[in-house]
Amino acid sequence: MLYIQDPFFYASSTVHEALIQSCSTSITGFGAYAFASKSGIDILLKDQEFDSFLERGNYSLVIGIDEITNLASLQALNEIVEARPNLTVHAFNHNNKGSLFHPKLSFFRNEVGTGSLIVGSCNLTLGGLRRNREAFSVIDLSEDEYIRIETSWLSWLAESSTFLKNINDENVINKARENIYPRKVRITPIETEAVEEIIVETGDIIVQEEGWQFYDDSEVLVAEIPRSGNRWKQANFDILTFQNFFGATPGDNSQRVLLRNIEDDFTLSSIEIRPSVSVISQNYRFELDAASGLMYPVNGKPVGIFIKLTTRMFLYHLFMPNHPLYDEITNWLNVSWTGRNDRMKRIVTSASEINNIISQSVFSRYMIQV
Repeated sequence: MLYIQDPFFYASSTVHEALIQSCSTSITGFGAYAFASKSGIDILLKDQEFDSFLERGNYSLVIGIDEITNLASLQALNEIVEARPNLTVHAFNHNNKGSLFHPKLSFFRNEVGTGSLIVGSCNLTLGGLRRNREAFSVIDLSEDEYIRIETSWLSWLAESSTFLKNINDENVINKARENIYPRKVRITPIETEAVEEIIVETGDIIVQEEGWQFYDDSEVLVAEIPRSGNRWKQANFDILTFQNFFGATPGDNSQRVLLRNIEDDFTLSSIEIRPSVSVISQNYRFELDAASGLMYPVNGKPVGIFIKLTTRMFLYHLFMPNHPLYDEITNWLNVSWTGRNDRMKRIVTSASEINNIISQSVFSRYMIQV
């Protein structure tokens, strides 16, 4: 089956979710990717389903180091290998000038011997797995087909053994050190110190963490967050917001919504990889780490601003009643809201429409000026 990953395509799929679905019932897997970034490694290999797969089975990964794959990539892989010994990783360190190590594929086997092959244009990067326009296929394999693929793959690995190096090999580390990634992007200049994985160079040209930027036409949700008992960390949304803004399908908990909170000091928190949970009570919710340890306010409601970066991938920040921008945000909500007064106010707009709020907030650091 052919799938298209495109943030502007209504039926977009992501290779990230296809890989997660394939590994969820598997006991063995192999993969090879030309490029691997820290963010790409984290959202795939640290997903709860992939982590469970590594507990019961094994996955052998080969990564290229010709470009993109850098020291942060190697460190991320080392941390996962240490925690999950069933993961083995080799770097393909060749000396063929004018030739790249360029495959992008994974294949898996389940307990009954059948399997699946996921192959396409997507690298093990945040862009490749989620943000870029990519094409990929998910191919179901019979037992005989799986055996032929694994046999061919193992034969290639054996003949390529001189190029397959431990990721802690000195030559691998030196080559990864030369790969500068992410690339430079232009963002709004502000008078603060450099934040996580951002290196200030000249003017407003900086190297910024991969994939966590947005534009003035990006979709934005401004939403009051309900109390929901004592568990308001599990933020509930109506079905239309759940489907149309977050891109989630009720009943399909295999989908993955990526959320990342921007802290008050402009740093990015860890990536939150969330199943799109819908339950019989018709609550549609996502857990928000930013609400951890915060009491629900006595007066007023928390307001979340979520900025859509691509299909099921968002930056967000929670604004509490004591925040300097809270009154401005709630005033905008009250004026713009056209629904019933006894309902949670949730409005989808664009970054340009609330630019006055965006430009004063933590989001300003991540808005790209075109």
